[in-house]
Amino acid sequence: MTDGIDAPGVDVWTVPLDVPPATVARLSRMLSEREAERGDRCRFENDRRRFIVAHGTLRLILAGYLDVPPDELRLQRGRHGKPRLAGSSDLRFNLSHSGELALVVVTRHQEVGVDVDRLRPDLPVEPFAERFFPASDARFVAAAAGPAERAERFLRLWTRKEAVVKAAGARLAQGLGLKVLTDADVVRDPSGQIPGAWSVRDLPVPDGCLAALAVAGPVAPRISGSHSVDEL
Repeated sequence: MTDGIDAPGVDVWTVPLDVPPATVARLSRMLSEREAERGDRCRFENDRRRFIVAHGTLRLILAGYLDVPPDELRLQRGRHGKPRLAGSSDLRFNLSHSGELALVVVTRHQEVGVDVDRLRPDLPVEPFAERFFPASDARFVAAAAGPAERAERFLRLWTRKEAVVKAAGARLAQGLGLKVLTDADVVRDPSGQIPGAWSVRDLPVPDGCLAALAVAGPVAPRISGSHSVDEL
């Protein structure tokens, strides 16, 4: 921790996405028209249902912090899709979902990003890392003992890069070259495309997934609360 600077406190919410139909129906009524349209564009019904649960639960969580009805929240999206609250609220948040799991992170004042993804042990990750990642990252992936460990190392890097990209409101292509395994887990973009310093840490998630959190600034974020959606 940097002297004189408090670690930003971040609440992490774990959201199971496979819920009863009645819950899906209740959450769908909280979505904005635009959110409902995005859900309807999902090709598969399973994906549509999980989209509804993830975004409806995000509204429930934010409504709890702001003490307003969830369907009255006004959310905006930045140039590259990062969501934020309309108006002058100091609340910052981010959402990521993969398969049957979603994560929501909430903090104040500082930009925050989260990414969760499922492990795919049979995915040929080495060629992608060699083409798009820094040389040190590609070597880290290639040095793994076998395909399963290569996939895990690749995904560890990927979730960290994506968490920074989402926190910064940037494009994924801008983050592929970031070195995210650094001393003190502080990431800076030497190209300047993603300005500033970003503190990154891995998050505990169920087996079969990996996740990472990124917060603006050089100070490691402090998990001030870990919550289950069952508490809502």
